[in-house]
Amino acid sequence: MKKLFLFFFLCIAANAQAQDIVKKMYSRYAKDFRKSLSFVQQTAFYQNDTIVRKAVWYEALVYPDKLRIDINSPDSGNVIFFVNDSAYRYQNNKLKGKSYQPHDLLFVLGGMYSFPLDTVYEKLKRFGYDTQKTFETTWKGKKVIVVGADKEKAGGNQFWVDKEKLVTVRILNNKNGQKSEILCEDYVRLGKGWCETSIKFYTNGKLRQTEKYTKLKENVKINPDFLDPDKLGEVKFWKQ
Repeated sequence: MKKLFLFFFLCIAANAQAQDIVKKMYSRYAKDFRKSLSFVQQTAFYQNDTIVRKAVWYEALVYPDKLRIDINSPDSGNVIFFVNDSAYRYQNNKLKGKSYQPHDLLFVLGGMYSFPLDTVYEKLKRFGYDTQKTFETTWKGKKVIVVGADKEKAGGNQFWVDKEKLVTVRILNNKNGQKSEILCEDYVRLGKGWCETSIKFYTNGKLRQTEKYTKLKENVKINPDFLDPDKLGEVKFWKQ
């Protein structure tokens, strides 16, 4: 009976901890988290561990869910918009495609702080993260708490949180039969919080893309029309 009681007690404690780590992140950062961010991104694309293409991306975003990416030049007309749960892709100023594409990475890396905490839990569940499962481990020499899994090598979507900084350092997802791994690294102080300056994307264990961020500016004034796919070309943001 004692062993059974201890088992249930540990389960309840683990579930509480999963909710608790999200609450701790929220309590530390939500009040003063930046409203907007702009940066220049050096992007490299890989195939069989070899760089096959490079690009410079100019990115501007307003939390929680509006992001614009201008590829190679702010005036190229080659743009990707993420607005709410949709992605719009333009080539030479012409719309080439629109798709349903929730940006869970943007949510976990900051968008979550724009919503009430109860809504954060709901959205994490919709993204496939089970906030009733957690465990603590070590990642690259630092203590982390994993949300979405309760043991090593468990399946399912999960994000790994640095226990000291309370920032996401690793994300594991299963989408459309593919396993993805995202590493968020080289955090720097930005305002009252932190911001990643390097991200690596892996698909089925193979490096697919790397991103390095420079010229980070928080709380910049961004005209809402600049982030509106229907108003491409009407408003400028980047100074050349």
